[in-house]
Amino acid sequence: MLKNHKVFTLVFGLIFLLNIFAQSDLLQDFNLFIKPLICISLAIYLYKNVNMAVGFNRLVCAGLIFSLFGDCFLLFASSDIYFFLYGLVSFLLAHVLYSFAFFRDFKNNPQASKFYGHLMLFLLGVFTLSFYSFIRDYLNDFRIPVMVYMFVISVMAILAAYRYKRVNLLSFRLILFGAVFFVISDAALAFNKFVEPYSFAGILIMSTYMVAQYLITIGAIERKVEEMK
Repeated sequence: MLKNHKVFTLVFGLIFLLNIFAQSDLLQDFNLFIKPLICISLAIYLYKNVNMAVGFNRLVCAGLIFSLFGDCFLLFASSDIYFFLYGLVSFLLAHVLYSFAFFRDFKNNPQASKFYGHLMLFLLGVFTLSFYSFIRDYLNDFRIPVMVYMFVISVMAILAAYRYKRVNLLSFRLILFGAVFFVISDAALAFNKFVEPYSFAGILIMSTYMVAQYLITIGAIERKVEEMK
């Protein structure tokens, strides 16, 4: 899989490392220029390698664009809490767009296996309810926004799992793992933001986030719809 995207993976690997270094004092002053490169590079690469007349591809590309807005807003979240809220809304819309994209694949063959979708529904149901119950008392005015956000990102990951047997296995795996990494990244962000900051938060949040966006993008490029049987 990586052979088909060797050059871009190397370029994105450099962007990945720059963003990790930007979590320390080494490149922190350049974060304003480095962080937007994540979704800009992915959106351009997606645009160049897929047919943008296909609704699935347009939705994923739009999701990357709203993620870019979210990245930019979160850069200023420490100076104004409203920027965190704007970032939350931007990523919420990105997840809604990803969800619509994944639901398109489910609609292609609703009768195909639902095993992984049902499994993800159970696992994320348990995790989301448990995690929200744990952080709820720390959220204050953000209880409802965070609850809505967690519900939407869970739906996105569940719909990614329901793509099984509806698209080729490579695309299914890439996007499913991308969705799982997104859940991990946002859970780590919520814990650091609302419960207790921890020393390696920036690296954990950014690394899982970048892996998530990369896998979803490559999964979209590698996507082939399975014929109904």
